[in-house]
Parts: sequence; C-alpha cells; structure tokens
Amino acid sequence: MSYSGIQGGFRSGYSTLTNILTLHHLIEADAARHIVFLDFASAFDSVGWPYLQQELKEQGMTPLVLQLVYQLMYPDMSYSLIVNGCQSPKQPRTCGLLQGSPLSPILSNRFINSLLHSLNWNSQPTFPSALFFADDGVLIAPTIPKA
Repeated sequence: MSYSGIQGGFRSGYSTLTNILTLHHLIEADAARHIVFLDFASAFDSVGWPYLQQELKEQGMTPLVLQLVYQLMYPDMSYSLIVNGCQSPKQPRTCGLLQGSPLSPILSNRFINSLLHSLNWNSQPTFPSALFFADDGVLIAPTIPKA
C-alpha cells in the first residue's frame, strides 16, 4: 500500500507549503467554503501498538520486520515520576511512539494512512477531501453549485 497523496508530513518532496498552496487554490476558486482544521493532540503519544501492528500487517509488513519494528520501539520500557524528591512506582509504557526516534514519523504516517485513504475514497482527482501534514489536517467539503 502506498502513502496517501494527501499526507504531506515526513515525506520527500512534500511540505506544509504543498498543502497550503492546494488549500489556497481551492478557496480562491470558490471550490471549498466549508473547511475544518484538525490537530490530533498527542498523536505520537497515543498510538496503540495493537492498532499499529494490525495496520502494518494490512500494509504487507512481514512478521520478521514487524517484530524488529516492535523491538526498536522499546516495548519493555517503564517510567516513574519524581515530585518533591519522592519517586513514584514504575509504570509500564503501554502505547505511543518514541519522541525523537527516526522510526516514529514513518510509523505515524503508516498508522494514519488507511484513514487518509478512507477520507479520499470518493474524491475527484483534482479535489481532495482532506489534506494532512503529520498530525495536522484539513477536511474540505466541496461547494455545491446552486441549481
């Protein structure tokens, strides 16, 4: 499965400017009057491994590579907090992609990819239903001409 064309984040040849210019063109052409801006809060922190694993399987990742990716995400990590000099009990890390890992942006794109394909399943080639850059998105409703 290829990356959705509406995802501009973490991809060679794409930038925020790509999406801004596309959206600007649609607005100026009066083709998009109803626009919803999205920002998925803590997108990297909330990715659940079972969902990511299923998505990667559906995208054709082999079991060996899937296991390697899982191990590179440090699944056995735990954390504790120190407040006023007192340390909390250790808590297991149960979800999320590691901040700063070069693998995290790639996995994030893979994780959201099927959503983006679904959003544009019935779009005209010249009129996207959504544009995304990493965890920020724009949903675009086409303007329906008056009869």
